[in-house]
Amino acid sequence: MKFLRRCMSVALVTLIILLPFGITANAATVSEMQNKVLSVADNEVGYKGSSSYSKYGEWYGYQGAWCTTFVLWCFNKAGNELGAQMYKKIVPSGGNCNSMISWYKNKGRYHTPSSGYTPKKGDLVFFDWSGNGSSQHVGLVDYIDGSTVYTIEGNCSGKVKARKYTKTGSKPYNNISAIMGYGNPDYSSLAKGGSSAQTTTKKVTTTKKVTTTKKKTTAKKTIAKKTTAKKTTTAKATTKQSTTASTTKKPTTTQTTTTTTTQAKNVMATDMVLNASTTELQVGDSVKLGYTLEPLNSTAVVGYFCDEEGIIQIEQGGEIKAIGEGTATVVVCANDEIYKQCDFTVTSVSVEVTKQKTANDYVEEITKAPVNTEKTKEQRLYEIGININKLKDNDEYYLVPVIIAGATVIIGLSAFGIRKAVERKKRNKNESDD
Repeated sequence: MKFLRRCMSVALVTLIILLPFGITANAATVSEMQNKVLSVADNEVGYKGSSSYSKYGEWYGYQGAWCTTFVLWCFNKAGNELGAQMYKKIVPSGGNCNSMISWYKNKGRYHTPSSGYTPKKGDLVFFDWSGNGSSQHVGLVDYIDGSTVYTIEGNCSGKVKARKYTKTGSKPYNNISAIMGYGNPDYSSLAKGGSSAQTTTKKVTTTKKVTTTKKKTTAKKTIAKKTTAKKTTTAKATTKQSTTASTTKKPTTTQTTTTTTTQAKNVMATDMVLNASTTELQVGDSVKLGYTLEPLNSTAVVGYFCDEEGIIQIEQGGEIKAIGEGTATVVVCANDEIYKQCDFTVTSVSVEVTKQKTANDYVEEITKAPVNTEKTKEQRLYEIGININKLKDNDEYYLVPVIIAGATVIIGLSAFGIRKAVERKKRNKNESDD
């Protein structure tokens, strides 16, 4: 019994000695983090939501296309289980496929297939199904076997699926030609860091803050008392001195205000709220998608992204222009850290507002006018994967072959006509000889 008490005492003393230095587990290795992310994703294979609803959207706070929220959810869960903050560190805090690509590009960790990069386990893989240079889908690289890429993806027809992409797979959904690029999370930055240093820093910082605050408070109180005493004496002495004291206070106030303004300019945004007068648009309409940063005096570099180029067009200053029917998600990103998104629905029904003047005031009448719903040639071509704007921009690549093909057809038809004419002439001559 005495021996047991001694052991407990030694353990307690050891614990007390080690507490100030912080006791934390070793950081996970790169391989462990990659495996954990894929293990979490693999356990979700078979989950069924819908095209616009999932439990991952519930976690993120946004319901819509959820391939991106599935990826972020996997990193968040894996990080929680390993005790390493992976979400918001090696993957962005949100966004859509194109804003994620931008995030990795800014960090120099985005690679295209043509760059010769070999994708790694735990990479993000981005897809361009339509071939228009914009990504519409994202998943996780599970492993590579030769040129075959195996993935785990969310929102594949409303499900989480394990898929593979080969050189001979059906296009575009099973062929590696649909892979637009890879985002390579910096796992090593977390593996090298560890949490013990952070814990120690926090403790030291807290101690310093408490000590400094006490000293500053004491000093301020002392100065305040002395100042009060001086002001009282001055007020009793003469009116001129009182006036001088008042004049001296003004520059102090100005300096304080200037200092406060300077500090406010350096405050980084911690949140953002989007605002638009409407999210229901008709083809040809435009609306401003604005934002408010929090806190109000904060600053941020803001960018706009959208996956659906055939539905809306983002113009300078966040102006949203409706160009085709459907629903499109616009993501607004601040400092590559804060992501907010907004859905716009575009229809082909226009609303005409006419004003009729009455004796007292103007009365607005809203009438719905039918619009020709027949789609333009450009819209029909876009639906089958042909972007007419890109064709116009790259006409030098197809005009010459088209001209050559056309000339070949004309020459062929001419030769065929000449041959038929010669044969007819011979036939007529033979008949006249007979």
